[in-house]
Amino acid sequence: MPHRCKSATRGGKASCCAVCACLFTIDCAPICFFDEKILTLRPLYKGQMNKFEKSLRFISDKIQPESPFYGKIFLVGGCVRDELLGERYSDLDLLINLPNGQKEFVEHMCQTYPNVCKGPFYYQRYGTTAMDVEIDGTVTLVECVEPHIESYDTDGVTLLETRFCTLEEDAMRRDYTCNALYKNLSTGEILDPTGRGIDDLRHKLLRTPAEPNLIFRQDPVRMLRGIRFKHQKGFSLADDAWQAIIQQHDEMQKASPKRLRDELNKMLKARSFGEGIHDLYASGLLNYVIPALPQFIADPTPLPNGDGVTTLWEHTRKALHVLGREHSHSETMTKLTILVLDVADMHGIQAATQVLISAQIGKERIASIVHNIQMYLRFRAMFDGGNYVARPRVLPHFLTAINSHKTEFRRMVRALNHGLAPQCQVPYQLLYDEDNEKRAAKRSRAADTRSPEQIKADRNHRRNQKRRYKRKASRKPTRPTNNGAQE
Repeated sequence: MPHRCKSATRGGKASCCAVCACLFTIDCAPICFFDEKILTLRPLYKGQMNKFEKSLRFISDKIQPESPFYGKIFLVGGCVRDELLGERYSDLDLLINLPNGQKEFVEHMCQTYPNVCKGPFYYQRYGTTAMDVEIDGTVTLVECVEPHIESYDTDGVTLLETRFCTLEEDAMRRDYTCNALYKNLSTGEILDPTGRGIDDLRHKLLRTPAEPNLIFRQDPVRMLRGIRFKHQKGFSLADDAWQAIIQQHDEMQKASPKRLRDELNKMLKARSFGEGIHDLYASGLLNYVIPALPQFIADPTPLPNGDGVTTLWEHTRKALHVLGREHSHSETMTKLTILVLDVADMHGIQAATQVLISAQIGKERIASIVHNIQMYLRFRAMFDGGNYVARPRVLPHFLTAINSHKTEFRRMVRALNHGLAPQCQVPYQLLYDEDNEKRAAKRSRAADTRSPEQIKADRNHRRNQKRRYKRKASRKPTRPTNNGAQE
């Protein structure tokens, strides 16, 4: 049953509801079309709107009741899914429910508001028309499509044509039911043509709208995207979808390397990155994402410095799990370093480099990862059975060399200690101790007897001193004249 949106008058001011139709902090829709038991009401915008939300607000404000596009424009796909999950928009896809409506709408916006909307840009192959929306100096790409059905050649890859269809038909061709949701920008109503999208989103279940084998043959990257959603957003794959991925994994050879690289970079941001790589290996997709890695995952040889049972991949998987559990926002370079460090330790740095090259992550990132591996092996060589055996000055020089990324290095060493024999573990405590530094700073603040006004005045004085020093350093030196005097 529909219920009154509680966020409209919460605390005497308007706030946004992640379930109902409200888009902005000013105009909140009075009716929510979903039961409170499905998704919890919570503010969507906890701070300043990002560029996608600003662009969406601008477009929605321009769709007046007298406009031919009123009630015909829908927010579609991941945008609706993220809004219902209480997350920020990361892209902006609009569907215009009119024949050839995407071209007419984008051309109308670019002609009517030329200072804000730039374009149009036509992508004839996929029937997409896009425009750049510039607000507050930031540019947002807005892609518009019409509801359509795609026809492919017998190879299942070559797109022959697209034709206009209904919203129900458009929803059935999408990758997963939670991405087949449509939000009307004019009325705020959210449509679920498949009848399962909202329920699957509530249970965080990835289910295909149609037969999984057909969906994955149309676009093989959907298989990789499903595994990424599982580990990035905490979803679970339906049994028939997982079995279809195993059966259709060879279809991934038809995907472009760029799309595979983009999906891998997105998966690197997931907390359970190691489990994601394991699922890629179990399904066979890893043979196309990182082709040189599966042979090392399948190696049953125990680690030479392990407990005698732990293999290369078991140790790497455990280290990535510990890193994601304790430090959810670790750098992607740290995760990639851990991914190939045991390969470098057992088979040489050249083998690890080949794994990184097959992942197509770029020469600069590969060089940085190889440097991290060398620094770790150098640090480990300073100890024997947990005892420091190098010369006294080696460790201070090493700490100076890694000063710029000492915290990430310490996290990596601590994660890699899991699964190693006790006598082979590296004492990461000798590295930068973040907790001790925080406690020391807290004690220093507690011992400060200055008044708040004096602390503020001293801070402003130091800031002004830095500014004067920078201005003085940026001045051009004066040149002496011929008679020795300065100009």
